Amino acid sequence: MVRILTKDNVSELLNMADALEYVEEAYKQLTLGNALVPQRIAITDPAPGLTLIMPGIIGGEMSALATKIVSVYKKNPELYNIPTVLAKIMVQDINTGDIVGIMDGSLITAMRTGAATGVSVKFLARKDSNTMSIYSAGVQARKQVSGVFYGLNQKLEKCKVYDLKKDTAESFKTEIEKELGIDVEIMSSGEDLLSNTDIIVAATTSTTPIFAGEKVLEGTHISSIGAHAPEARELDSTTIKRASLLIAGLKEACLAEAGDYIIPINEGIISKDAIISIGDIITGKKNSRTSDTEITVFKSVGISAQDVAVGKLVYDRALQEGVGQDIDF
Repeated sequence: MVRILTKDNVSELLNMADALEYVEEAYKQLTLGNALVPQRIAITDPAPGLTLIMPGIIGGEMSALATKIVSVYKKNPELYNIPTVLAKIMVQDINTGDIVGIMDGSLITAMRTGAATGVSVKFLARKDSNTMSIYSAGVQARKQVSGVFYGLNQKLEKCKVYDLKKDTAESFKTEIEKELGIDVEIMSSGEDLLSNTDIIVAATTSTTPIFAGEKVLEGTHISSIGAHAPEARELDSTTIKRASLLIAGLKEACLAEAGDYIIPINEGIISKDAIISIGDIITGKKNSRTSDTEITVFKSVGISAQDVAVGKLVYDRALQEGVGQDIDF
């Protein structure tokens, strides 16, 4: 039997606090050598969009095996009235290999990406952090704020936001203030986000740096989750040079896909050895920040271990609570 879970089912079963816990565990198991994340397969031309195939496995108590198929087709809304990003996750029985669950992956993708930033905040931001700034007010940006909120153990008090679309920013403000009970301030420019903030989140579609690194305040933690190609970046080389900690969701993935790190490496500004997987921080193999004046950077390009962990959480909870529909193939 295969348990089928719709987006509404996933929404009923998943919350950010749990997503953060499971993503943190996935990072930990990767560092401990109990998980395998092959480089994702990208398929494009002659299709008019990008499809990514992302398998992964996590051993130990989680015992999770799954594959996500996610597509990015920019003309979908215009031509077919469906979202740009579509995703499904197939969960397998780790003992038999049989597919036992198929679920919508769009919400999981957004939640696990927000949770990744939440994990970075938990381990890298200053302990007294209570204010954040975010570039973009889209769907992913909203989950980023939720991730920071729970990463700070619900101590986030204020979020400053800038988006080119005023109506999107207004909608963001209404939703976040209602959901999290924090103050949201809409800023008139991206530069306004750099002052009086503890955490900066970049969640844009930009392929070039979105702010000047010399204007980042000491003690700031930065999370970049937007650009994910070797020639694309949200952070400039000055930001990377000033940071005392350069953290990756997974070092190998960022060295293959993250222009934020690849470009400064090619420029000779930093070396590959400067990049650290966050699992090394979580397990204590590497030290986190040692002072309140350090600038820390977290870069995530998204890895299947996040989807595998959160997908397994949703599947197990669906069985426990009787949510979804079983189909006998």
